[in-house]
Amino acid sequence: MKISLIFILGFVTICQSQIKIPAIKASSKTCYIKEGNEEKTKWNLDPKTKPDLYVTNKSPKGKTVTFYTNQDSLTVKLKPGKKSDFVVLLNEKDSCYTRIECPALKDFSKLKPEIHDTIPFALSEYNNIIFKVTLDDKETLDLKFDSGTTDFLLTNEILKQLQLKSLNGHSFKLGNQIWREQQIFPVELSGQGTTGRFGWNLFDGKIVEIDYDKKLFIIHSKLPKRDKSYTKLDMEFTHTLFCIQGSLQIKDKAYKGRFLFDNGYQRTAMLDQQLIKEQQYPKEILPVLKKTILKNGQGEEIPVLTVKNEKLFLGNLCLNDVPVQLLATSNPAQFKTHILGSEFLKRFNTILDFQENKVYLKPNSLWNDPYTEG
Repeated sequence: MKISLIFILGFVTICQSQIKIPAIKASSKTCYIKEGNEEKTKWNLDPKTKPDLYVTNKSPKGKTVTFYTNQDSLTVKLKPGKKSDFVVLLNEKDSCYTRIECPALKDFSKLKPEIHDTIPFALSEYNNIIFKVTLDDKETLDLKFDSGTTDFLLTNEILKQLQLKSLNGHSFKLGNQIWREQQIFPVELSGQGTTGRFGWNLFDGKIVEIDYDKKLFIIHSKLPKRDKSYTKLDMEFTHTLFCIQGSLQIKDKAYKGRFLFDNGYQRTAMLDQQLIKEQQYPKEILPVLKKTILKNGQGEEIPVLTVKNEKLFLGNLCLNDVPVQLLATSNPAQFKTHILGSEFLKRFNTILDFQENKVYLKPNSLWNDPYTEG
């Protein structure tokens, strides 16, 4: 029996060693990766990293990914939780072992007992959703929830005060939710009244309910019952973030596009320069409300022109005369999308379903509040 087992293990090892993975050629380290219908993103070959890993965006249906070199290309189809390995032969001498991986889906819907963690928040005059968050069981920080980012980010100023020995291996507690072994990412700025922010991916596989009327943030392990007045929209994951489809309307003409769901952006809606150019959005004829300068998370100044857009649709929901921001520079999201901000999103009680990847919106008591730049 012992001899047979050794023979079998040896046979398996030989078979595995004979499995050949695909190989493509390149004479430049600069390559590109394309997920589905998304635009290509730049990728640099690194022969020293084995394997050099590219993780796709979350996708319940899987992903079709094409890897382009300056000489060749390779297309793979991946289901959630699966990966594909291949080699890029650089200049016919360096082997670059590369892996494309589609992340496994998280789902806490069958967790027993169920989670329904209700956490109060403060909605600031700058439209920040602010919480008391405990760092490493001792420091209490004012952090905001930012659906347009991921992980935990703290400002350089608070990091100097905390004098942490490392940015790795920290714990954060929000309500009854605890995240351990977390990396902290430093940023120059956060929202007024906060020392940092945390992103959507901390709730992946769960449900987040934001009730602006009661100022409650509720984390569920299972989608709660809801009334029929909610509008359901699909999440579209790209560049580690999620968007929804919407439409701008001027003089009965619709300009459809995707909108980054970003309540970390304090204003109404920032329009993508490239999208409005492609669609010939008539910004020249719209009333100008304000000219100003914004600062991004890195402290960089961005000139902004605010104009009045006639209608903005999300599914069957429509808001009239919404101030929208036009940039003189490229989109700070760094990919083609409009951006919905908190001054717009706060008008909806919201359910973010990170299991079925849906957004539910319902008009609330802030629906008719005047806009800051209206």
